[in-house]
Amino acid sequence: MVDANYKFIAVDIGSFGREGDSEIFLKSNMGKKILDGSFGFPEAKKLPGLSTILPHVIVGDEAFRLHTHIMKPYTRQASKDDKTKSIFNYRLSRARRVTENAFGLLSQVFRVFYQPINIEPSTCDDSF
Repeated sequence: MVDANYKFIAVDIGSFGREGDSEIFLKSNMGKKILDGSFGFPEAKKLPGLSTILPHVIVGDEAFRLHTHIMKPYTRQASKDDKTKSIFNYRLSRARRVTENAFGLLSQVFRVFYQPINIEPSTCDDSF
């Protein structure tokens, strides 16, 4: 998980690159806690300039299930003839790019991430 400033705030190891993000999320401890309500998100707040109180969310793609704390795009069918939904999807896509860019930056610095890492997760240190 990456915040808006490209900072990794949660990392899950032990999944394979061929698995989709939503599949990895569902198997992870973090994903399980988010879905069962025990993750500990901060209390819902008003966004600047709005009077509506909104929950903190993570941004997922189409494969994620809809949840109070998961924001995902409208389906292509739903957004096809609705300009507002199309704009929402575009803006959500821009937010998701932060994660993609963070992984790109990480890979540029640590080239080991360009290929599978052949090590058992149980031998990794969880101190970071």
